[in-house]
Amino acid sequence: MNYLLINDQLELLKQDLKTTRKEHFTRLIEQCRLYEGQALSKEHPPTSITYIGMAAANLSLAYLLTEQDHYLQEAKRWIFTAVDYDVWGYGFLVDVDLSASWMLFGLGLSYDWLKDHLTEEERTKFLNKLILQGNKIFDYGQENLGHCWSTNYWQNHNWINYSGLLTTAYAIRSEHSGSEKWIDEIQDNFDKVFNYLPEDGSNYEGTGYWNFAMKFFLVAADLIRKDAGTNHFESEFMKNTFNYRLYQCAPNWEENINFADVHDRRSSHTICSYYKIASEYNNNQAQWLGEMVRTKFLFREAYESKIFPGILPEAFLELIWFNPEIEEKSPEDLPLNKYFEDLGLVVMRSSWDTDATHLSFKSSPAGGHKQWEESWKLDEANNWKTRSLTHYHVDFNHFILIHNDASLVIDEGYNRTSKAEIHNLITVDGTGCVGEKIWEEGDLSDPVRFDLNCKGIHNVWRDVPKEAIAKVEAYSSEDGYAYVVGESSRMYYPEMELTRNARHIVNSECGYFILLDELESDLEHTYTWRIHSEKFAYKVSDDHFEIVNGKGALNVFTAFPKARATHVDETIVEEIMTPQRPDDIRRISLKTLLIETPEKSKNAYFLNVFQPKDTLKGDNSDNISVKSIEGEQCIGVEITSKSHIETFLFSSENNIDYNSITSQSKWISILKDKAGNLVKTTSYDGVE
Repeated sequence: MNYLLINDQLELLKQDLKTTRKEHFTRLIEQCRLYEGQALSKEHPPTSITYIGMAAANLSLAYLLTEQDHYLQEAKRWIFTAVDYDVWGYGFLVDVDLSASWMLFGLGLSYDWLKDHLTEEERTKFLNKLILQGNKIFDYGQENLGHCWSTNYWQNHNWINYSGLLTTAYAIRSEHSGSEKWIDEIQDNFDKVFNYLPEDGSNYEGTGYWNFAMKFFLVAADLIRKDAGTNHFESEFMKNTFNYRLYQCAPNWEENINFADVHDRRSSHTICSYYKIASEYNNNQAQWLGEMVRTKFLFREAYESKIFPGILPEAFLELIWFNPEIEEKSPEDLPLNKYFEDLGLVVMRSSWDTDATHLSFKSSPAGGHKQWEESWKLDEANNWKTRSLTHYHVDFNHFILIHNDASLVIDEGYNRTSKAEIHNLITVDGTGCVGEKIWEEGDLSDPVRFDLNCKGIHNVWRDVPKEAIAKVEAYSSEDGYAYVVGESSRMYYPEMELTRNARHIVNSECGYFILLDELESDLEHTYTWRIHSEKFAYKVSDDHFEIVNGKGALNVFTAFPKARATHVDETIVEEIMTPQRPDDIRRISLKTLLIETPEKSKNAYFLNVFQPKDTLKGDNSDNISVKSIEGEQCIGVEITSKSHIETFLFSSENNIDYNSITSQSKWISILKDKAGNLVKTTSYDGVE
């Protein structure tokens, strides 16, 4: 017998239940036990019902593997509860979005796996409901081409909705001729999707949505390959996307680096997807991470995650996709630094240890380079709107910093009303993005605006012009240095006449980071530099702040501007998680350190040194000292640690001349030992 996703491997799976899949089988049985006796509402509950389809799939697989009748009866209880609902979905895009598609996925599998074990009456009733719901979501997508998820090729709703429908289409193909129309359209959609997705494997919606959607990507690719022969696993996106997820793991492996809309720091693991990627590409690190999550982090991920229905209902996919022949291997031999060019994402790590320092920096057009460029072509050619960027934040030139399991410089996480001021960015006269004035029209307490926001229409990127982009201007990781330069002046309103907004992050691998921000304009402005943390910064001296958070701390040494106003404040962010759970409000308190130019000026240069450190040593013996230095046309810092002295000099005119150091560079770093011997040096000349 050939089953969807299982193919002809059912007997092999059964044989492995006492050996290589023993623990995965236990996990499946435990998950099914959770469903037994759970009260199910005869009326559609006032929330998402994605969990019902996944429950049916788990119970259906348990029956196939064991042939124990109680699993069949329990599966039918869940299946026909859903079949009896008049609609699938609550409050928002009822029948035609995520709740419906998750149901079509789980129940489509259940129909394929159990149809020969149902009565004729049950089978007919089940089939008719799948046809009804399938037509509803398919017709909506076709009727709204260019203006809904059906052509939002870069967004999770496209992938999930069409993967769910595709699963049902294959399940009922022999009994419903109309499913061929669905299959043809969906296969064409995924041909486009895998062509349009970035080759570096990154996901602009963040690691939470990578988790949310990845299993559906893998399902679609698997089903299409078996049916049509098109192998989307050969796409560059699919080959590289695990690297994106791996490098966006926090050092403790449990948590994530939460750029964009990530509900929390524990909503990004998906064991089944790691297994499938491991199997498809013989990816030892994916197998290693999948097993680590399963054996160490599963239940904490389940109970602290805010993604619904969560990781536990993926048990059936874990059992099917686990390949015991793939060896586990830690990432310890992989490079510590990584650049994802499309998303402008740069990762710098001190090691692969759990107490490592991890800095991630991001600067790109909204949604990444490929989406921005290709979506404009599609929209202009067809009068469409294919960019659904609600989950993308105003976070160009933004960074996140973790050390020794302490979050020291943070992202605000899930937020529909994104602004620069709630990121670690520079604002200019109080604003930070060419789209932020949209919030002057009113906030999302207006149900019409909230509805449009959920559909990807009313967000900060709605009116952002084609030329308004940010980018990584330079990246290097060689000769003992790593640095990145992000440039974002075009992301600000044209009337500000900014000519330069560049953030340089320089890592000489000596335990600290140099942050240089260049702000240049033809007009005078007030420039405000800010970072956010979980804990308040306290003032050590006029040029030194410290943030202490559990096992880790951060020294912030401020060298320039010389004249500055500093302030510590609290920034509150509150956001409704989903329109299907309007009372589920996420709240975060950001502890903000601000440095501001006290008078308006055309140009401003912020030069800071960040030193992550441990808190449990009981003294400050490892503290560096930072001294600001100035030449005729340059500024800089001299950083002294236990073993080295680093001199960093910057000139906006590429004319460095200080104490016998001359260079036609924008900046130069010179590292010497305490005896004055040159250890290494690097420089950046800028771009033409």
